[in-house]
Amino acid sequence: MQRGTILGILSLTLLLGSLALGQEARPERQIAITIDDLPFGGPDLGLSRIRAENEAILATLRKEGVSATGFVNEGKLYVPGEIDARAALLDKWLEAGQELGNHTFSHLSLRDTPVPAFEEDLVRGETVTRWLAGRHGGKLRYFRHPFLHTGPSLEARQDFERFLAARGYTVAPVTIENSDYIFSRVYNEMKTKGDAAGMRRTADAYLGFTAAQLDFWEGVAQAVVGRPMRHVLLLHDNEINAGHLGDLLALLRRRRYRFVPLEEALRDEAYRLPDAYAGRAGVSWLYRWAVSRGIKIDWQREPEPPAEIQTLYGRIMGPPK
Repeated sequence: MQRGTILGILSLTLLLGSLALGQEARPERQIAITIDDLPFGGPDLGLSRIRAENEAILATLRKEGVSATGFVNEGKLYVPGEIDARAALLDKWLEAGQELGNHTFSHLSLRDTPVPAFEEDLVRGETVTRWLAGRHGGKLRYFRHPFLHTGPSLEARQDFERFLAARGYTVAPVTIENSDYIFSRVYNEMKTKGDAAGMRRTADAYLGFTAAQLDFWEGVAQAVVGRPMRHVLLLHDNEINAGHLGDLLALLRRRRYRFVPLEEALRDEAYRLPDAYAGRAGVSWLYRWAVSRGIKIDWQREPEPPAEIQTLYGRIMGPPK
């Protein structure tokens, strides 16, 4: 065999070997899926649509083999003549092997509610869920603050967190969210009108915005944590996720994410970083860690939902009250 041929084969072998090593060296990302506002997010669309919404989300989670944590607002159960049927929706989540957490009874904001009243609302919000979880051999472990409002002052925040710990709760943080409630409200309107093309456009915009948010927060994580971390994604129990959760999970898989339960995600040491944040905004825990550590991030670069979606959402919601 000629020397040139041998060198060519060696070079090709080294190139293929380096590409294989590069593929192996690419870090696998991990993410926990959390879904707020069970048994439905946004406007009450009636029991039949709410049931279909939950069935579709659970079917996708089952098909994709994803363990999620759903956070419940029990106040949404109390519709005359439908209480049992709505509670049964929560039971379906547990039957499917998913976990439920507490999101308060009334979806109050700790920013605007005195701590004692907020604590009372939390207790009201665990009655049915705790009973259902117990029937399935589980318990309530996680609490998610509505609006991600953790308290207007450090004193209020710490006071409430002591209460949470005494009741056996762990705070469920969020590192990435995608404003799905905005897209879903537009999607609701399109679906009610039978506008299939509008629904498709809204879903495409939703997935595109989610990709942009992932780009941004992955970059923030690299700046704050110094490595890929186990993220916690905030979604809502709504119609756009009922229709397109599979597309969203496929997007995450293309970005090399592996889905892990919330419990596993929180084992990441990032969640032990200093967090001295207190204020009126509901923000990602990555923002809290960056501020607490004095790390400068250009927050103006965080993407906004497309202008068309924001305009449609504004028309639907009307002027602020």
